[in-house]
Amino acid sequence: MLSAENTDLLCRVGRGTPMGDLMRQYWLPVGYSWEYEAEGQPQRVRVLGEDLVVWRTLDGTPAFTQSNCPHRGAGFFFGRTEEEGLRCAYHGWKFDADGQCVDMPNEPAESVFKQKVRITAYKGADYGGVTWIYMGPDQDNPPGIPQFEWGQIPPENVSYAQKIVYECNWMQALEGELDSTHVYFLHRRLNIDDSPRYGLYHNDQRALFHISEKPYGFTYGAERHELDGNVYWRTTQFIFPIYGMFPAQDGVVPLSIYLPVDDYHTVHMGIWWKPAGEMPGNGRPHSALPEEPGTLVPGVGPMKPEQHGRFFAKWWPQAAPDSDFLMDQTAKQRNATGIPTVRLQDSAVIHSMGRIMDRTREHLGTTDVSIIRARRMLLRAATQLREDGTPPPASEHPEQYNVRSCATVLPPGADWEAELDDWHNCRTTEFPRKLADVQRAFEERTLPSSPSYRR
Repeated sequence: MLSAENTDLLCRVGRGTPMGDLMRQYWLPVGYSWEYEAEGQPQRVRVLGEDLVVWRTLDGTPAFTQSNCPHRGAGFFFGRTEEEGLRCAYHGWKFDADGQCVDMPNEPAESVFKQKVRITAYKGADYGGVTWIYMGPDQDNPPGIPQFEWGQIPPENVSYAQKIVYECNWMQALEGELDSTHVYFLHRRLNIDDSPRYGLYHNDQRALFHISEKPYGFTYGAERHELDGNVYWRTTQFIFPIYGMFPAQDGVVPLSIYLPVDDYHTVHMGIWWKPAGEMPGNGRPHSALPEEPGTLVPGVGPMKPEQHGRFFAKWWPQAAPDSDFLMDQTAKQRNATGIPTVRLQDSAVIHSMGRIMDRTREHLGTTDVSIIRARRMLLRAATQLREDGTPPPASEHPEQYNVRSCATVLPPGADWEAELDDWHNCRTTEFPRKLADVQRAFEERTLPSSPSYRR
């Protein structure tokens, strides 16, 4: 159980809140780089409760500026990008990527008024096929962008699996990513003998958790026992402030991103990469639904038609509260929920908690230790930043993001951290399946055709 006061502290991200100030110490991923074109249409986004437009300068640099012109309040969305600036459609005032007004064509030629007018502007950058924003106090000297491994390998080794707007708070979405024991309940197939296409299965539905705190957050190992006496380990990373990395399998590393849009909305993005080889597909988000009821497909299904006038207008899913997440009673005869993808099954349960869940009413068990630890670390970091200016974890150390997760089988008594250390810290591209005494057939328990199935 968490107090109402600490729930507010954890979940509220607006300017001036403890968690909002913490988030502003980091570069945050906003979208995939291909979404924003040089000299293209400005796009509405909302990040940490601030309405912004994102656009690119002529040289391709992403820019984030306030959504309305300071002259008469017209929306910059209706403006146009010209060379190195954004021009308001109403009276032509033009601003550069740093927020300085550079042209006022409706003012006298000799006027110097433009030199006195600035708008809110935040640094933007691209890394690893993703566009990032830095909303922190030191715009002239921002920290380094997190050096996730996917930005350091060939693009063909990377898949941008999904992007979706959640209509709930960012923290309850992230907590689902750190919860290992839901996997073989929420995502299970009903008949053990059915194909893995219908869902997941493991004989040991309990797990013993081992948490190791790191400078960037923590790694935990969930220990389950195989019928043959070996131990199935699922390791997960919590990385400050908004990242969960559920277990990598077959050499494919998954990362989930939970960008706080405001207190009641979250953008989730998924990125998968294979350090040792190419990823299948074209690297863009999956949008298909299953043809056979009960089977599960990758991604989050199709999006609704563009939601004109809203932030992240192209990323509102058909599977949402107003469609009961496309739950199908026929499909429910084969898998636990009848919802057509693993990610949408997660989406349904986190939305069902409410826009911000009432944590004063929950009853946490021993297998919720990772969620408890994440909350405590975030609360402590936000409080320390506010009270004495302590930089939050990894905010000044982008190299600490170069980590992985893992799912494999080890012999009884093996030290999971020591055995998996080289893989976890990106010192080898050889997946540690060879550590198991008995080769484990992963495909018997996980869905075979895409890493986005695997949890």
